[in-house]
Amino acid sequence: MQRNQTTKIGREYEGKVCSYLEQQGMKILERNYTVRGGEIDIIASDDDFICFVEVKFRSVRATDAYSSVGFRKQQRIIKTAYNYLYENDCDLQPRFDVVFVFNDDGETCFEYYKNAYSSTY
Repeated sequence: MQRNQTTKIGREYEGKVCSYLEQQGMKILERNYTVRGGEIDIIASDDDFICFVEVKFRSVRATDAYSSVGFRKQQRIIKTAYNYLYENDCDLQPRFDVVFVFNDDGETCFEYYKNAYSSTY
């Protein structure tokens, strides 16, 4: 699959995740926040937390989906999050979430992991 097609599919599922998060009472603050060396798919607020959300799509439910956000990826997200917090006045507690999106018989399903990893950097 070409990179542009992959990006298009990724953005489509990120939109579905945003809708899902809003249904859960979260407020979307920003999508695709990018700085040199990193990107955060979704930044949202959830009560006392500012959530940095990584979205992973798989065409089918994967048993190893959680491991797809490895230590190096986590460190890039954390560094990018610190940059966001530096640029934006925010009193909320940072939290790093991961959501896995997959198809189950044509239905889009989500596995959402709040506080999936810590922000030690």
